[in-house]
Amino acid sequence: MFDRAWWLLGIPLVLAVACSPGGAGGLADSSMLAAAALSRVEAQATEPAPQPSPTIEYVFPPPAPNQTPGPSVVAPSPLDERTPPPPIQLAPSPAQPAGESRLVQEVSPTIASSAEGLLAYVVNRDSNNVTIVDLASNQVQGTIAVGRRPQEVAAAPDGSRVFVTNQADNSVTVIDVSTNQALATWQGVEGPLGIAVAPNGSAVYVTSPSRGEVVVFNPADGSPAGRISVARGVALIGVSRDGQRAYVTNPEAGTLAVLDLASRGVAATLPTGAGAEGLAVSPDGRWVYVANRSANTISVVDTASNTVANTIVTPPQPSRVVFSTDGTMAYVSHAEDGRITVIDTSRQAIAGTLFLSNPALGLALSPDGSRLYAAQGAANAVQAVDAATSFELGTVQVGSAPDALVVLKR
Repeated sequence: MFDRAWWLLGIPLVLAVACSPGGAGGLADSSMLAAAALSRVEAQATEPAPQPSPTIEYVFPPPAPNQTPGPSVVAPSPLDERTPPPPIQLAPSPAQPAGESRLVQEVSPTIASSAEGLLAYVVNRDSNNVTIVDLASNQVQGTIAVGRRPQEVAAAPDGSRVFVTNQADNSVTVIDVSTNQALATWQGVEGPLGIAVAPNGSAVYVTSPSRGEVVVFNPADGSPAGRISVARGVALIGVSRDGQRAYVTNPEAGTLAVLDLASRGVAATLPTGAGAEGLAVSPDGRWVYVANRSANTISVVDTASNTVANTIVTPPQPSRVVFSTDGTMAYVSHAEDGRITVIDTSRQAIAGTLFLSNPALGLALSPDGSRLYAAQGAANAVQAVDAATSFELGTVQVGSAPDALVVLKR
């Protein structure tokens, strides 16, 4: 097309000049014009044609066999400078219709089988109850009434009991998992919030933000076994795998308190970041990850030295953290939108982003680490995704404003 256009333009020009009153001089000029046009065509022909830029598509992690990527896909994050950002951000999954309990898409039997025998106990803050979900069928199995304004939940190491803090009732509800009934209500803590159980089941630790303390309960009868004075505003709590230390966040102060559980005193207080809230202790006990909700960061705390070893910048409002079973990944929920940030713990850097249907707070993993469950407060739902491939595995409606949850094997 390019060559033909030049020739068509050059021939009429030669004829027009030849027929003009200029005579032979005009013909000579036209010959020069034609030669110039021909040389330009030849020069264009020798130039290489522009080539389109290669398009790279990133997939993280690789899809499972015989599966195609679903709407919730983990992709490299632009916040990780060592990993190029994906060219395409896939849209979040469509929301689950209210009142409907079913799988969002067909699930392979291999993936679905990992939920057999699993139950989730979901704390619903506004409806003052706990929803029991059969995770294999994504169906509600029952509802247990607890106290007013329930907040957080923890389970006994043997899975026989579930403990729920009731902030407005100054109490803790104890649920018998064998009967799924409220077994007891413990008093003796003001405005309880965070809760954790000793790895050997010998004690239950409950935070009181208004009193600035951690109340220690005897799990056998619910009697107070001691109090640890920390600082006003204490929030969530986690216990080390050896049961020697407890870690308590303080959103008001932006700190993490390290408690010596043997002496029941504060061993150290570390500044982490504004709005320090969610936390998790790594399976090997070496690290504590703290979600600084207002600072938009994750603090990586070295438990050997009680120092902040690294700070990871995240998307807005990181809220809760859970580690994978092997400790190689950490999952972070965000109160602002429906994303889960995935952190590669070996590099202490963001590896990708998993998109959910709605914003989530509480997170829990199945015992084998294959499935991640997210409590979505605004949607009154719990969504399940495959933790290895990010496939969406189902959504079930629960109570009003679900937040914390725990997953147990029957």
